[in-house]
Amino acid sequence: MEAVRKSIHLFDLDDTLIRTEARVLVRDAHGSLLRALAPAEFTVYRPGPGEAFDFREFSDLGILSRGIVVKYTKTIIDTILRYGTRSEFGILTARADKKLHAPFLIRLFRSLFGVRLSNELIFAVSDQRFSGYKDRGAAARGQEPPIPFSKLSVSQRKALVIAEDLVGRGFNDISFYDDSRENLESFKVMRQAFPHVVYKPHFIDPTWKARLGEFWESGSESKPLIKGANSVRIILEHHCAAGADPVILRGLAEGGPIRLDTVPVWVVCEEGKFYLRRSIVEADRDPRIPGIP
Repeated sequence: MEAVRKSIHLFDLDDTLIRTEARVLVRDAHGSLLRALAPAEFTVYRPGPGEAFDFREFSDLGILSRGIVVKYTKTIIDTILRYGTRSEFGILTARADKKLHAPFLIRLFRSLFGVRLSNELIFAVSDQRFSGYKDRGAAARGQEPPIPFSKLSVSQRKALVIAEDLVGRGFNDISFYDDSRENLESFKVMRQAFPHVVYKPHFIDPTWKARLGEFWESGSESKPLIKGANSVRIILEHHCAAGADPVILRGLAEGGPIRLDTVPVWVVCEEGKFYLRRSIVEADRDPRIPGIP
């Protein structure tokens, strides 16, 4: 007999659902401030000897309440709801102090989407109370984890929450949205541990900044834009001074490549399909088309 589908859409908070001014502070062994990292920078930063992270700005509800909902993610949620989903919604964040943040997030989902976000499906993996609960639970089961929950990396903690708190509650269709590749890679490992569960990782990069950087650093000559014109519009809006002007888009569709301003990459259209290119031949350039260098 086929198992009953129990699905959830799980969202990271910072730079996935909401963009705020909050920064992760990096301090030295004496407590002096060394630097302040945006959430996207924090996901790839490796602390040096004696450095420690200070997350106090992420406990500031005032900063959170002034945050801007990421339009790209809001569109995803609106689309999910438009099709009459019966899935649950949840939050899986690296923030601490769930008790402080949960009421705000519950109100946010109710006011923006008309969705009841359950308190038990909000997970703040840096919350000391939650870490203690995890470690006590392991001890009660006779398990002595080699590393306490609080000492795991954020991506490892998120993966463990998905395994224990979601799969453990019967969820067998899990979509996870995060702006960190590392978190999504840890999430995909779950497929090996629980092959009966459907896992759908979604990389949230609403401005295409990370993906353009990854393409350039990869050394690849070309990358197809799977979502076609939709991706092109987003890329041009954020990385081309001329923007996604209809004249520019029409010229691109007619074969005139466009060079981006923020990274030395071209957008081209060939046989009705769009691509990123590291370079183009001189003959492909058409100075008659506005916005093309």
